[in-house]
Amino acid sequence: MDENNMSDEDESLTYEQLRAKRIKKNEEMFDILGVSQAANTLADCLKKKPLVKKNEPKPAVIEPVKRSMRIAHLPNPQGSYYSGRLSISRRKKDSYFVEKLNDDVAIKEPVNDFHMLPSKKFVHVLKSLDMNIPPIKISEFGIQSLAIHPSETSLIIAAGDRKGNITLYNRNSEMQMSMVHKAQVNCISFCTWNPNKLFSTSHDGSVGYGDTVKHTFDIIYKSERKCISRSNINHTTWHSDCERNLFIGNGSGHVDMIDTRLPDKIINSAWCHQRSVCTVQCHPLLRHYFLTSSETGEVSLWDIRNMTDKHINPVLRFKHPKELTSSFFSADGTKMVSTCIDNNIRIFNTEQFNLDATKPTCIIPYFRQYYEHSLQAKWNSGRNDAFFITSMLWPARMQVYDCEGNVLHDLISKNMKSRCIVMEVHPTQAIYVGGNTYGRLHIFSTKNQLI
Repeated sequence: MDENNMSDEDESLTYEQLRAKRIKKNEEMFDILGVSQAANTLADCLKKKPLVKKNEPKPAVIEPVKRSMRIAHLPNPQGSYYSGRLSISRRKKDSYFVEKLNDDVAIKEPVNDFHMLPSKKFVHVLKSLDMNIPPIKISEFGIQSLAIHPSETSLIIAAGDRKGNITLYNRNSEMQMSMVHKAQVNCISFCTWNPNKLFSTSHDGSVGYGDTVKHTFDIIYKSERKCISRSNINHTTWHSDCERNLFIGNGSGHVDMIDTRLPDKIINSAWCHQRSVCTVQCHPLLRHYFLTSSETGEVSLWDIRNMTDKHINPVLRFKHPKELTSSFFSADGTKMVSTCIDNNIRIFNTEQFNLDATKPTCIIPYFRQYYEHSLQAKWNSGRNDAFFITSMLWPARMQVYDCEGNVLHDLISKNMKSRCIVMEVHPTQAIYVGGNTYGRLHIFSTKNQLI
């Protein structure tokens, strides 16, 4: 301390007292300047926050890879491809729609069955058809599949879209949509032995079973197989019902058969193709045969009695240059029509199952966009001499052919503003319905049918 700055009072103080006085004086000066407050604030900021222990992530459970029963040439355990029967929750029912639908699904004896008319009369009625009502919007998504109920009381149509929804349209009331599947509905049909039942096959690998009277849907089949080409996504492509049984085509090349009365079991299975099955159909008369088309460019005829999960030999093989989109028997099974992406429709005579049957009797060119793989030629119900297919020609149209490749009639209208990608015909009446990618129905009928 500088002795010149010390006062007389300070000289009497001890060193410790003098030190305390100087400290107190400095603190008062710091308070006036705000230094103490700034120091306290800085000290608070520098205090370490207590560490919070984070929950350690649980180790991932790696499930063992399932052994391939097909590669090991072992039989499949029953029910191995099912995840159980699942009831689909639906929106609140419209009581009027259900009541009206139950009245209209009643089946009566067909009056003047259009498909049983002689050829000349059939063509005459066919040429009188027109779009007497404008297109009907039934879905916000593209229509991928159609089915028409055999009722003659009303026009009842089931349509599956690319989002997995199924819409029931009733001409006498309105429509109602149900969210049944998680992916596009590839195939939909009313049950042949009970038209109040509805089957639907989806790209999500499931098959739905609907009841139009109870207004419910159940999932009765779920595929767990993996495709061996293009992708590993399981999917089901087509179905065909036959005497309480249901044939289901898979993307893996398998065809499974289930009993609809015991929907939790696969009663038979066959590995038919190296790649996806496109369509499957039971023979209309000889019930122990079924027909498949595939992406491998083959249409094959199989015997149910030889079904096994191992690769089996077909009864007949109809070779094509490119992949198929469909193949179907005519009403009595004496003819078969196939649709190939080489832009040709082929007719085969299948009265006898011999090598001559594998040679097409007629090849019919048709126009197809390179990206369009969904066009399918189908027979008119009850007939062996006429089939129909939607067309990519412009103006937009749908066409009906005979077995010689002649166009019997172009279903064309000024109200038809866009092309249809799917097409169906009423089981007994002269009503053709097409669905397009905008979710609209195009209905061709006589003038009095829909009044």
